[in-house]
Amino acid sequence: MTFSIIARCPETGAFGGAVGTSALAVGNRCLRVSHGHGAFLSQHRTDPRLGDRGIALLETGLSAGEAIDRVTAGAPFIEWRQLAALDAAGNAAVHHGRHMYSIHTHSTGRDCVAIGNILANDGITDAMVAAFGASAGERLEGRLLRALEAGRDAGGEILEPIRSTALRVSGADGVDRCDLRVDRAEEAIGALRELLGAYGDQEEILRRVALEPDDVPVARSLFEASIERIAELGLEDRFPTARNRTGWTLRD
Repeated sequence: MTFSIIARCPETGAFGGAVGTSALAVGNRCLRVSHGHGAFLSQHRTDPRLGDRGIALLETGLSAGEAIDRVTAGAPFIEWRQLAALDAAGNAAVHHGRHMYSIHTHSTGRDCVAIGNILANDGITDAMVAAFGASAGERLEGRLLRALEAGRDAGGEILEPIRSTALRVSGADGVDRCDLRVDRAEEAIGALRELLGAYGDQEEILRRVALEPDDVPVARSLFEASIERIAELGLEDRFPTARNRTGWTLRD
């Protein structure tokens, strides 16, 4: 009941992934990425700890195949799981547990791998990889979303609409370029497309807030509203912003 893709950008070292399912809140459990090191997917009766272990192994420099072998070796209930790994060199490896009863597939392309289970047909992951390859030259997050849309349009899940989605792309300095999630929606892939559009230039703003907070001016409207509310509540001694207002740079 899940189809997903992980991929890398060899020019920037970014890794990313996109996932969709009819279950709720998929973004907290299936997808792991690490800038410059790799990406890992864990789905089908998902144990998110497998993703945590997989990405940690890729961060040590192991190949995708080695990471999959280590994660699956001796893991309880592993025959229920579907896993995929993409390593720093762009190599892919997968695991399909023998207890999976539905149509389940994987497809690999240049710098990407897609997997899916409880699918409407056996062409879903092929369509995802083809869409990713056809969008070369676009930003990684856009390519991943195109792949997810292609999986939906090729048939998606066997019964249910996609209710939750996630899109994540790593960034340098441990600050993701984006980590967007639709936890519940009537058509979550379309909602994710709208969310990515609304996200717009937030990537650069949020990176500056995290890494260069002294250089980011404070919004004048929020600053003045805060001073006014502090005064209304008589909290000037506790929050002496008005007396020290020269300590902040404001922007309109």
